[in-house]
Amino acid sequence: MDTIEETKFEISNSCACMDCPECGVGTESLQCEDCDKPTTPANYCDGYCFDYKLDWLSESVEEWTELMGNPSSVQINGRAMGWTRASGSATIPAEWKAIFNALQINGDWTLRFTIAGESFKVMRYSHDEPTGASFEIVPAVEESDDE
Repeated sequence: MDTIEETKFEISNSCACMDCPECGVGTESLQCEDCDKPTTPANYCDGYCFDYKLDWLSESVEEWTELMGNPSSVQINGRAMGWTRASGSATIPAEWKAIFNALQINGDWTLRFTIAGESFKVMRYSHDEPTGASFEIVPAVEESDDE
């Protein structure tokens, strides 16, 4: 695997289950992705719209880490975080769940992932981040024992 084609994906903790009355597809979009007709609120919400996105995130992180040489940890560099628009970084395990947990905040949020080639970027939108906090995920520099 040489590269990853650009992939964009969004996950929100305030998703809503919608149905397409035209073709019967379940979605969380206001417009059906299959037939492009308007959707209506579903009478149920089983969480599937959230679960399949976590599956996508898991597969995407696995593919990206393989491309990056399977680092054991990654560094998340963040800018414009929270109402103070703070910057910072964190080193965490190179696993989808650790990345996902590091990007979540207490409250409503939306995460927009963009993975292309070796680039892995995320924008987070929330009440305190209406214009978005940006995150870049890179392999962490492994410290050598040769010192």
